[in-house]
Amino acid sequence: MGGASAVPLHSLSFDEYSDMVFGATVNLLLTGPSQAPWSVGHCKSGSIVLQFGMEGGSKILHGVSRPDTLSFIFQDGQIADRLIFDGQIIQPRDFAVLPPGNDFTLASCGIHRWMSISMPVGFFETFAFKAGRKDLARVGKEKCVISAPEQLLRCLTAAAASTAGLIREEQTSALHESSIDGLLTALITAIAGLDNETCLPTERSRLSNHTVAKALKYVRGQKWGGLQVANLALAADVTSRTLLRTFRQQLGIGPASYLKLRQLNMVRRALRGKCEPSGKVTNIMSEHGVTEFGRFASEYKALFGERPSETVARSRLQRAG
Repeated sequence: MGGASAVPLHSLSFDEYSDMVFGATVNLLLTGPSQAPWSVGHCKSGSIVLQFGMEGGSKILHGVSRPDTLSFIFQDGQIADRLIFDGQIIQPRDFAVLPPGNDFTLASCGIHRWMSISMPVGFFETFAFKAGRKDLARVGKEKCVISAPEQLLRCLTAAAASTAGLIREEQTSALHESSIDGLLTALITAIAGLDNETCLPTERSRLSNHTVAKALKYVRGQKWGGLQVANLALAADVTSRTLLRTFRQQLGIGPASYLKLRQLNMVRRALRGKCEPSGKVTNIMSEHGVTEFGRFASEYKALFGERPSETVARSRLQRAG
């Protein structure tokens, strides 16, 4: 996907990346050591927002789309590893349609490059009517995954790159408008040529979506001390075996791994100052249910590349600077 090269993407850490993703309320968990730098950039022309990102490692993202925005999310199939969007394994030519105010979960394994096109509610429908494609006005009414021919997707990403380049070079509004029209036309052409469309959740994933949602709602309402997989299964009203299967389907990992990774990420946010940490590092860790400090510090370093004490020291230097 060549579109990312049209927007300046600076090398970031995972922490910086998670702070800068734009267009939805998101909660990111790093689930594996970073293999490459993270980066994100966006540009805007009128009511259209283009965003490009590179993810340097595995992650789970829980998000809610903005209540006034329709988004189309694409991936670079050449470098993307396994992706799961709301329990649906995403193929290289697939892209997601995310209507306003929808919750979603995206799990990736390895390096992942993506692009999104966002617009106000009704904008796509209006353009579809103007382009004589009333049959496509339904797109954006519900969350779905669309598979389009590779050639049409290449045309779409090229149009996005061209539009982003014009915005970056501060070209005239007339050029912007022409480029946006070309971008939306390429988007409509890609959707019109779809090979397949899957509404989410599917019949197969509906139950597992509900199960995982109930389990995670329970997790968010509890303090960390003593959280066990059995508690999640009870809260979701399923067996532990069913919970394991649904977590793997939706998130790519089991519930025990999820609890550990969430704990590691929550401790990191607290140590970075997001939760106004005070006192010793061990106090912060204790507040998040850590009992074996040495073992936890080793797991923390394996995931984030530094020990908890190093995170605190670096964060203090950044705040002081």
